[in-house]
Formats: sequence, structure tokens, C-alpha cells
Amino acid sequence: MVRIVLVGAGNIAQNIHLPLLSSMSGVRIVAICDRSVSKARILAEKYGIEHAFRSLDDALRLPDVDAVFVTTSTDAHAEVAMQAIEAGKHVFIERPAARTLAETIQIRDLSHEHGVHVMVGMNHRFRPDVVSMMNAVNRGDIGNVYYVKAGWVKQRSTDARWIANADKSGGGVLIDLGVTVIDMILQVLGGGKITEVSASTFHHETKAVEDVVVAMLKFESGAIATIETSWSLVRAEDLYYCNVFGKRGSTYINPFRLVQRKGNVIESSAATQKRTHMEIYRKSYESELKHFVNAVKGVVPMISTIDEAADLMRVVETIYDRAQ
Repeated sequence: MVRIVLVGAGNIAQNIHLPLLSSMSGVRIVAICDRSVSKARILAEKYGIEHAFRSLDDALRLPDVDAVFVTTSTDAHAEVAMQAIEAGKHVFIERPAARTLAETIQIRDLSHEHGVHVMVGMNHRFRPDVVSMMNAVNRGDIGNVYYVKAGWVKQRSTDARWIANADKSGGGVLIDLGVTVIDMILQVLGGGKITEVSASTFHHETKAVEDVVVAMLKFESGAIATIETSWSLVRAEDLYYCNVFGKRGSTYINPFRLVQRKGNVIESSAATQKRTHMEIYRKSYESELKHFVNAVKGVVPMISTIDEAADLMRVVETIYDRAQ
């Protein structure tokens, strides 16, 4: 049994982590913490959680706690994560790991010092279309990758206004949505060294933080990647995509498709997407949380680590710098 403390009782905890973790075998949520202890108590009663606290201090006094889930606003990520690490607990942090590269490095270095795992939530890695895309790339189905075009365009959520407050979030749409896009690109290109970055940001509907980012990354291998992410581009529907081009073919997501050149013939194959977008979304989180639990048990290696998060945040800060 993996015993978990959850810190932060906001929307992501209520809609994703609490229902999924409470129904998962081999897992027990022993406490929930939130600055609004009344909210924590209501949720504790709903999910049969024995303890509700205002602070993590109280929860860490409980016996046999294995892991802490950090689902607070981003400004509290580093403080909560480091408190849990110092207590010797494994940590799961919802993305982004922290507001800045410096905060992320603090978490990383402390986790190394105490010998605990820290996983950063990148649920897209567990989407079936992303898994199929990565498998096609890793098998060499499309040859050497030289161009990746990826983006996430959606309207800003009105129920999370702190996201547009840089002091709390660390930035705008790049921190909110762009980290997912950058992570996909780094996964596709094997985390290769980036040699050049160019970027532009726009402030149409949010003055304090950016609401549109367009950037290009050039890698040491010669490959290039473009990033497009926005809260304010005028579209009739959300857009979430990653198009990967190699010398012998290409692969796409949402939905997954593989295109290959065989002689003078272009062949295209696509997976039948039977699940709705919401089902894919929830299933990706379920698979992600199961992976973390199994990694804590030692069954599988931890992925989406705090070390990877530091590399990603370095790219984020370089994009901000180049745009400035």
C-alpha cells in the first residue's frame, strides 16, 4: 500500500487526482491539505480520507507516509515539494515543476541529496496517440527526424485566474500550455542540444503575461522545431497537435497517423480513435498516476523526472529571453 498526502484542493485535485487515486488499488490517501481547511474537510469526507489539515507539517507527522502530491498553485510548488523531500518522501508535482529554472534546480538538487524520486506531471506522455507517435519515431519508421511542428491553442480557463498572475504562475501561456509542447518536442528529438532559439510573444487579452507565443528551436543535429501556443488566437475549436517529419515519412497526433514513402508510393495508416477527447484526457492521467505509484514501489523506472523538468525550464526561460 502506497500512502499518499495530497496538498492543494483546487480544480485539478478535485477533478483528476482525488477521484483517480481514491479508486486505485494499492493506494491510500491518508491526508489532504489546503489553506482552506474547510474545503479540505469537505473533500476528505467525500473521499473517505481520514485527515484534513491546513499545512503539510501536520500531515508529515503521520506514520508511514510514502509520497506527497503537489497540486497547489505554482507559486507554492517549490516550498511544498522541498518540505516533502526533506522529510524523505517521494513527490509528484503537477506541471510546471515550479515558476522558474532556479526553483526547479533547488527541487532537483534537494531530491538528489535525499535520494527520493520527484516526478513532474506530463500526462500527454501517456496519451495513446503520443505513445504511438513516439514508438514510430523510435522504431525509425520515418527515418531521421529533421522538423517538428507542435502546438496547443485554446481559450484561457476562466476558473483559474491566478494562471495569468506571473507572481503565482511564473508566466503566461508558455508556462500553462507551452511546457507540454516543449516536452513533446524534446521527447521526439531525444533531448538533443539546442543551439539557437528565436521567439515572439503577444499580449492581446492579458497584459501582465503573454497570451500567444511563437518560437523556433534549432538543434545541434540540424533539426528544427516550431512552437505555437495561445490563449487568444481566434479559433472555433481548440487545437492540440504534433507533426513530426523524417527523411522517409511523417507522423502526427490527435489523432495518430503514420505516413511513409515506400519506393514511389506514399502509404498512410491511422489508428481508429474510439475514445472521446475527454476519455483520452482522463485515461492519460490515470496511466500517469499509476506509473508514479509503481515507480514508488520500485516496479518501473521513474519518468518525467525533475532532472528533465530542469532541462525543460531552461528552454522556457531562453524563449522568454529571446522574445524580450
